Amino acid sequence: MSDEKADEFLSLLYHALRTRRRRQVIRILARSDDETVTVRSLARKIAATEQSVPRSQATGEPYRNAYNALSQTHLPALVDADIVIYDPKRQIVSPGSNLKIAALLVITNTSIIEILQN
Repeated sequence: MSDEKADEFLSLLYHALRTRRRRQVIRILARSDDETVTVRSLARKIAATEQSVPRSQATGEPYRNAYNALSQTHLPALVDADIVIYDPKRQIVSPGSNLKIAALLVITNTSIIEILQN
């Protein structure tokens, strides 16, 4: 891969990693044993994390906010980078060809930040 192609690829990946919710989707999918995850499940896990409540209590406006943002903004951005495959009709998400690379970047960057800040 040429330097220019590598730069374009990294720019695409880092753009996709730009928001916390997208990084959460990547972590959830990378850790999942299932081939697909529903948008509903992703939204509930993300809302629970953001509200610091158990998943069973992640309902109402925080859940709807996460669900709509995933469907309308975050999942399409991850699709553009081939990190996920998103079926909007069935509302399911599965790993894309770049999920492992994205997960590695998220894990590595998070670990490095934790090490350097301590």
